[in-house]
Amino acid sequence: MGTKRTRTSLLAEYQTLSLAADDQKREKEAAFDLLDALTRSGALPMDHASLHVVVAATHCFDKTVTATVVQDNVNPIKKVERSMLIMATTLHVEPVAALVRAGMEPALRGAPDE
Repeated sequence: MGTKRTRTSLLAEYQTLSLAADDQKREKEAAFDLLDALTRSGALPMDHASLHVVVAATHCFDKTVTATVVQDNVNPIKKVERSMLIMATTLHVEPVAALVRAGMEPALRGAPDE
């Protein structure tokens, strides 16, 4: 189930709609149809256009950040960095060595709680 934020006119309030899988597919097709029309089916190049993809992630800890550090002696920043690196290797289809500074890979291979 997805959501769509829309408004009927420029000055109208935003409305949030829930979209089922079929509705999402229709919205995606409509977006590609608009892009196809704007570029005249690819005849007009879009040299100065860029596509931005945002991937959001949250981290949940069993305890508060302070309790994680003090009671468990765990650095939560290391856990977040490790998760971000896992996502980056997946998104960029690159090994860890290609994404980090030379010499940093051995430190990353250590225990996650160091």
